[in-house]
Amino acid sequence: MSSLAEALKTWHDQITKRLYVGYANWDDLVARIKRQERKPPGCFADEQVWTFLVGCGYAAAGEQGVLELTKHLTGSLQRGPTSPTIWFECLPIPPRKREGATHVDLALGTIARREGTESGIELDDTDSPWVCFCEMKWLSDISSRVRYDLHRNQLARVTENAICFRGAERYAQRAYVGLVTPAVFRDAACKSRLYQYKFEEYSRDTRSLLADLRACVLDQGNPCDLAERVQNLSLRWTTYDELFADLPDSGIRPELTAFWAKHGNYQGRPPLRKET
Repeated sequence: MSSLAEALKTWHDQITKRLYVGYANWDDLVARIKRQERKPPGCFADEQVWTFLVGCGYAAAGEQGVLELTKHLTGSLQRGPTSPTIWFECLPIPPRKREGATHVDLALGTIARREGTESGIELDDTDSPWVCFCEMKWLSDISSRVRYDLHRNQLARVTENAICFRGAERYAQRAYVGLVTPAVFRDAACKSRLYQYKFEEYSRDTRSLLADLRACVLDQGNPCDLAERVQNLSLRWTTYDELFADLPDSGIRPELTAFWAKHGNYQGRPPLRKET
C-alpha cells in the first residue's frame, strides 16, 4: 500500500472532477498529510485536513460518491445537480453588511462558482434548488462572536448563510446545515462545547434560532423574512467516525482508512467497523 500523500497525488485528477478546492491549497494540504504520516499513531488535530480527506474520499468514487456523502449529510436522497460536486472551503455572499464572507468548510447542492472569483459560490439557476452547508469541528468549538457582534455564534452564522444563499434572485427551496464532529461530542452525555447546546436549541425549536438571528446587530445585505426562510431548513449532526467507516470504494480508500485508523485516535474513539 502506498502512503496517503502519494495516493492523493496519483488520484488527483480523478478526485478533482468531483471536489472543488476553493480557499485552500491542494499541495499544502498534501504536504501536511505527508508530514503527519511520518509521526507515530495519535490524534491529528488538523480540522481542515480531516475535512479535506472526507471530501477526497467521497469524490474519488465519482458521482455516486458525492450522492452517498449527500445522503449522509442531509439524511435523505436529493435530486442530484447536473454535475454533482463537493465544494471545499468556499465563500457565499455574506447575508449581513460589514460581516466578512463565511468560509464554508464543505458544501453540496445546486451550487455554481460566482463569476470572477476562485472561491465564491452562488445558487445555481436550476429547478428545485437546494443547498447543504457543513460546519466541521474536530476538537475546537464554534466561535461565539464576529468582529462587529459579540454574540453572533458560528453555527447561527453558517445557518443564516445557508437559508439566505441565493442566485438569480431566488433562494434554495431546501437548505440543510450539517454539523460534523467526532462521535464522542455527539454521543456523550456530558456537554463541553457550545455547539452541543446550540444545535440542541435550534433543532428543538426554530424560535431559538430566529431569536439569535434577529439579535444580530448587523443589517441584512438583502433583507428577507427570516421566519419564512427557516421553514425550509433541516439540521443534521453527522460524525467523522461515520463518514470514514462508510467511505465508498475508490482508489484511495485503503490509504484513507489506514490514515484514519492511525491518526484519528481522539479520546474515546470507538474502533473502526469491521468489513463484512
